[in-house]
Amino acid sequence: MQAGGNMETLKSRSRAVVGKGIRRVFLATGVHLEIARLEERLSAQDGRIAELEQELRESRRLNQRLAELTDVVTEVLVPAADREDDKIRQILATYNRDSF
Repeated sequence: MQAGGNMETLKSRSRAVVGKGIRRVFLATGVHLEIARLEERLSAQDGRIAELEQELRESRRLNQRLAELTDVVTEVLVPAADREDDKIRQILATYNRDSF
């Protein structure tokens, strides 16, 4: 059991030494500044992504509402089209010409 404990101690010390070495290299080369700059940009982009996702949800909600409204209008107008009323036909023709 002692051998396993010594191995864990060795791993732990090795990680600490390597970690210190990496930090020294980062400081000497300025990599830490680049990492900080990239983290800042990522944070700003995260906010923009959240904003775009919210706008997309709103757009989908509005498109769903428009589809529902179009269904209601169609349900009202289609039976009216079957009637023999020239005024309704004229309104339908205008609607079909001017709508999407």
